Amino acid sequence: MNYCIFAAMKIKRHLPNLLTLTNLLSGCLLVFLSAQLDEVQFQYSSNTYVFLVLILISLVCDLLDGMVARWLQVSSPLGLQLDSLADMVTFGVFPGVLMVKMLENSLSEVSQLLALLGFGITLFSALRLAKFNVDLTQTSYFKGLATPANAVMIFGIFILFQNYPEFFIANGFNVLLAITIISSYLLVSNIPLFSFKLKSYNIKNLLPHAIFLLCGIIALLMTGLNALSFIIILYIVISIIFKKSFVHA
Repeated sequence: MNYCIFAAMKIKRHLPNLLTLTNLLSGCLLVFLSAQLDEVQFQYSSNTYVFLVLILISLVCDLLDGMVARWLQVSSPLGLQLDSLADMVTFGVFPGVLMVKMLENSLSEVSQLLALLGFGITLFSALRLAKFNVDLTQTSYFKGLATPANAVMIFGIFILFQNYPEFFIANGFNVLLAITIISSYLLVSNIPLFSFKLKSYNIKNLLPHAIFLLCGIIALLMTGLNALSFIIILYIVISIIFKKSFVHA
């Protein structure tokens, strides 16, 4: 009986870290699958829904690890550092590799080295995570686009790349390079964006969340996964409009 209680306490203490490591494992798989993409897979990828499932697993684990740690009262500096390292792989390296592969598939063989510019997303994701770790004011909202949201946006571009290959083959490099620059800027900007880690359930404070969820669901129902990038843009626009409802609220 005592052994069972001891084992339960050990599991309880390490549960948040197990969630974080699950996020990291999903991220490693996403990076691996992204690196394997070739021209044929971009047009007829059977891995799209595998990507989607892995991203959802990572997002859920990233949301829950901190909540579970606080709920079980087992928060620790180790967990905080592990969370950032996992996020760097899943939401920093993965979108960078994915952008590199998209740029690679939109360029001629002569210009393949230019595809490495996609790693700008990875570099600025690292800056974003470091900035977040030392900024104690980002408790109820974010300054700049969080790396998970940015990764979803880049994955949404990948979906559009698959569904509209003619556009991206014809205009791909300029469009994708512009997206890389915008993404990198958003990551380290000071634009206030609302967080889903709620600390208040005041109806006024929840209004931007409700509008975002409603519009996001409608967009997904109307256009499917093609709406993913649009949903992140919508998130930024709604945050700017309702800035006063969550900044210093």
